[in-house]
Amino acid sequence: MKANLEKTTVKDISYLINSSCLRANSDTSLEKLADLLCTSDRYKVYLEDEAGLLVGVIQAKQIAMKILELSRQKADEEEMLPAIAYVLNFHKGSDLADKPVTVLGSTSLKQVLELMQQNAIREIAVVDVHGHLVGTLEAKNILSHYLKAKAETAL
Repeated sequence: MKANLEKTTVKDISYLINSSCLRANSDTSLEKLADLLCTSDRYKVYLEDEAGLLVGVIQAKQIAMKILELSRQKADEEEMLPAIAYVLNFHKGSDLADKPVTVLGSTSLKQVLELMQQNAIREIAVVDVHGHLVGTLEAKNILSHYLKAKAETAL
């Protein structure tokens, strides 16, 4: 097991990649995405196009912020509820999605951690060379790998 973050790649720790991340078509309504998020322990949905290419990522907080924004604009519940229903039903995930931060299997763990820090994220999308989502890698898993490898080296 390698403890060197510059020489260890994502592929070297592929057993730590979570392939059961939430995925949806980029045309999925915000209501369906919110439902998907509420029925899981995840806080992000990775959006794919018709060809299965990763095109965006949307977080639960983005949907919640959109609803909060509407609630501030509407004077009373009679105006607010139809506005929220409209936003949830007629807006797609791609309308609010961010561009995903991605890495390949050949990316070093040092680069992964730098990207996470630069983008203030704790989970990063791992894609294949064609841009298809393989899974996600969390900072806590990288740290766990590093500490375990360092402990083994010390023995």
